[in-house]
Amino acid sequence: MLEENIPLTNALTLVEQAKEMIHELEILLPASPTLNFRERLVAQLEKAEKTDPEFRRKAEALLIFYEKIFGVNGLIDPPDT
Repeated sequence: MLEENIPLTNALTLVEQAKEMIHELEILLPASPTLNFRERLVAQLEKAEKTDPEFRRKAEALLIFYEKIFGVNGLIDPPDT
């Protein structure tokens, strides 16, 4: 966002949208001792055949949002370091 020179109010709106999307997904995730949202999201997506369509739709929307808005395309499979 910084590279695009997005005004702060717009940037804050985008962050709030991302937080809302994450919250909607957290509600659909099963209970887990793991607090890491990414790990829980990946675990649930790996159960593709058992995952309900609403969850998959919301997860895919979040991943597209992260890539488009934040330039993060390795949320699920982080690049090797």
